[in-house]
Amino acid sequence: MTKVDTLFNLFFNDQLKKRLESWVIIIASVGFVVHLGLILLVNTNDIVGLAGFEDYLANPISAVYTPFSFILIYEVYLLIYYLPRSFAISIGKQFEIISLILIRRVFKDISKINVQSEVLFQIENLALLYDILGILVLFTLIFVYRYFLIKRKVHKTSVSLTKFRGYKKLLCLLLVPIFIGLASVSFVKWSIDIYHILISGQQKLMDFNTVFYHEFFDILIIVDVLILVASLKFTDRYSLIIRNTGFVITTVLLRVSFNYTGLENVVLMIGAVLFGVSILGVQLLYDKIDLGDSTKESYGYM
Repeated sequence: MTKVDTLFNLFFNDQLKKRLESWVIIIASVGFVVHLGLILLVNTNDIVGLAGFEDYLANPISAVYTPFSFILIYEVYLLIYYLPRSFAISIGKQFEIISLILIRRVFKDISKINVQSEVLFQIENLALLYDILGILVLFTLIFVYRYFLIKRKVHKTSVSLTKFRGYKKLLCLLLVPIFIGLASVSFVKWSIDIYHILISGQQKLMDFNTVFYHEFFDILIIVDVLILVASLKFTDRYSLIIRNTGFVITTVLLRVSFNYTGLENVVLMIGAVLFGVSILGVQLLYDKIDLGDSTKESYGYM
């Protein structure tokens, strides 16, 4: 076992994963209760001076936003955890993260619904409708993607594959301090933003996605490109190279989706996931006819 393997197993092992899962469940549960308590406190005591927090304290349902935030952080850990095992599985984790971000946003959108209005399809209600339909489509696409994953052709472990996994483990180790640093900076920015709102009462609390996930997906694009470049050294399988290239494009599209809101945001998310699912599906079809040197179109038959 190399030093990279030893260090990787220190941060990414089944025991630590289960421990983190337990912690996340506890923290998410406590966060939900605290958030719900704040909402009830504000609504029953008519507390004023909380301008900027309306989206988070207006409706008890919006309290679900908090536990989903902690679950998302755990999903980011799982993405890094599975990256050395399979690039395709880590991309699937990206899809799950995007869907969870959309689900979390639904509970914030619910607080904006104007039930007093006679117009059902107004801007606030349409945003919720787009997100709900987007979740349904994304969940379906993720199911298809997972189905394709289990239908993949199993390739024997080779020296090149072992080296490739070692390279990906090294990338994951580099991601650990970046992830911790980014999470810490995001939390500090979030806290400072809350402080300014409480002092001035004139600033709206920024979306947490803009604090963390924008930068995180920027880093993921760099990591995906490094994996793509490395795959050219460790494999000559055309379908694998094209698939990895498609996964990079998928990550870029997911990152771009954060720059938009409403229907455009949902459409870009769905388009990115659909592209990733299509790439993996075509690779499966390609591998069925690719028999290496025994393929009839190879030079051995000319």
